[in-house]
Amino acid sequence: MIKKGIDVSKWQGIIDWNKVKNSGIEFAIIRIGFGKFINQKDTCFERNYREARNSGIPIGVYHYSYATSVEEAKEEAKCVVRWLNGRKLDLPVYFDIEDKSQSSLNKNILNSMCEAFCNIIEKAGYWAGIYSNKYWATSIIDGAKLGSRYTYWIAQYNNECTYKGNYDIWQYSSSGSVDGIIGNVDMNYMNRDLISEINNPNDKSNIENNNKENNILDLSNYNGKSIVDGLKSIGVDSSFENRSIIYRNMGFIDEYIGSSIQNINLLNRLKHKSINTFYPKYNGNSDSIVDALKSLNVDSSINNRKIIAKINNIDNYTGSAIQNIQLLRLLKNGQLKKK
Repeated sequence: MIKKGIDVSKWQGIIDWNKVKNSGIEFAIIRIGFGKFINQKDTCFERNYREARNSGIPIGVYHYSYATSVEEAKEEAKCVVRWLNGRKLDLPVYFDIEDKSQSSLNKNILNSMCEAFCNIIEKAGYWAGIYSNKYWATSIIDGAKLGSRYTYWIAQYNNECTYKGNYDIWQYSSSGSVDGIIGNVDMNYMNRDLISEINNPNDKSNIENNNKENNILDLSNYNGKSIVDGLKSIGVDSSFENRSIIYRNMGFIDEYIGSSIQNINLLNRLKHKSINTFYPKYNGNSDSIVDALKSLNVDSSINNRKIIAKINNIDNYTGSAIQNIQLLRLLKNGQLKKK
């Protein structure tokens, strides 16, 4: 599931949204405003929102930030909430953080600004996310941490996205051409069905896809002993149904019945999740753990697989089909330990 979309602001002028829709564009993210003052709403937002909605294109919004403190980020979020005034969105509200005035700020302050903005947006009933380019995500802010909590929209103008953190939308060009828009427009690919998740939040398949695709379940900072309380502490559905989905996605192959030992094992695995201790997520189509490891330049010999299996609590590894399926499932979900 890959959807093609655009993001626009007043700089695209008067847009013919019906032509945009007919050209094959599947979603749009519209700039709602910039800065912390109520008179800084994008002058084309109202028209873009109305016409895009009338054309049937799913829409989200982004806010260009000039904030240099947590309090200013909160003020910006409050402006966005007032401008939206309860209107429906099919995609998140993104905090666009990239301005030169912010680049010299302390990383912890910048992260706190992102969190403060997103928290207010979420309290207003919307999904919240962060937008930045790859350099900012890896060098200026903690994109990995933010992307484990909020949906991330990454910009990298390239024929592939090489960002290693979690992201749901990739802005791949600033010089696209779309019928109905005069001049260049930003182009994006969405690799997660955010539209369906936002519009159908209780759909079981959406819960499962969310857990599979984003691997956001990191309990390394949780010190308790209850998997239910641990999941609640990071805002994740802790119901039996969702726990059974998480259990399977984390690589366990026995049927989840909610037993004490299963909950302990699941909690321990989530507590020890760390980008630096897991192999990169395998996104290929092969059903062979050998081929998958080779594609990541990892020694796929039986001896090394025995070592990997032991690290991942798979005892007496012999290379059986069921053991290899378990290893491959962990690798596909970014949960295969390497140390």
